[in-house]
Amino acid sequence: MKTLYITENGLQLKKRSERIAVKKDGKIIAEYRTDELKRIVIFGNSQVTTELMRFLASKGVEIAFLSTRGKFNFRIVPQYTKNIYLRVAQSDLYRDENFRVDFSREIVRAKIKNQRNFLVRYQRNRPDADLAGATEALQKSLDEIEGKTTLAQLRGAEGYAGKVYFEAYGKLFLHGFEFKTREYHPPPDPVNAMLGFGYMLLFGEICGLLSAFGFDPFMGFLHDLEYGRESLASDLIEELRSPVADRLVLYLVNKKAIKNSQFTKGKNGVRMDDNARKIFLRNYDSFMTTGFVDNYTRRLVNFREVVRERVEKLEKTVIDGAKYSAFVLYS
Repeated sequence: MKTLYITENGLQLKKRSERIAVKKDGKIIAEYRTDELKRIVIFGNSQVTTELMRFLASKGVEIAFLSTRGKFNFRIVPQYTKNIYLRVAQSDLYRDENFRVDFSREIVRAKIKNQRNFLVRYQRNRPDADLAGATEALQKSLDEIEGKTTLAQLRGAEGYAGKVYFEAYGKLFLHGFEFKTREYHPPPDPVNAMLGFGYMLLFGEICGLLSAFGFDPFMGFLHDLEYGRESLASDLIEELRSPVADRLVLYLVNKKAIKNSQFTKGKNGVRMDDNARKIFLRNYDSFMTTGFVDNYTRRLVNFREVVRERVEKLEKTVIDGAKYSAFVLYS
């Protein structure tokens, strides 16, 4: 167990010997070992005792607090790493426009390539869905990416490709689910609600690892500085959005694991009910831990390992000057 999810309101987490005890109405309803625990993700209103927080910090376990809708609130992490040299090098590279453009081109190229590969893969299973125009447009974007020499041009290419991709993505859903375009403030439909939830979970894992390695997660290269935004995590998530979250959402819908009836619409947009959220979390963990053969390296890996390797590669890029190679899930 790498991540412990607490999805029920009104619970108390406390230390019991070397374990985590979960109490409800004064009674212990579950206990968890901390041997391989990396993080705890708490949805809604549950409490963590000071004694447990101190114990988890000594074990290197972080705690993330989210709203019941899955909006990130804050995170408690162990002592900040002392790797000052990494952060100084990161700051120097942020001021290096050539590095930022080269790094961002690699990220955007991989993102578009993953989007195109995603559509190519699903076209085989859904010959009735007309995706040819989208795959051709995405290939044209890839062919033109080398000619993009500024961050603004690369962001423009990323935005255009995203519009093309999501229009095609919406054609793949079955069972009454409709998706027209990517919107998230607030999510107007179930697919957007699930995409936002999946991106948030993946973003949290990336951000936690960046902090653990000693990066400043707020200083990105593709994404500019913005108060309160962890821009470096925003950089790294781009290459993994379609291989992880987009695939997961399409799988849950088309396999009828989650149904339209499990969503409600309010003033803050569409949201999943508790049961749908639990199904999503269970399948998210399965997606992140199930092994697959990386077509490039021919190694058996899972997406948690891929995320870790992204951060490790970025560390070598920042400290040693090694070229960053983004992840591509081949079709």
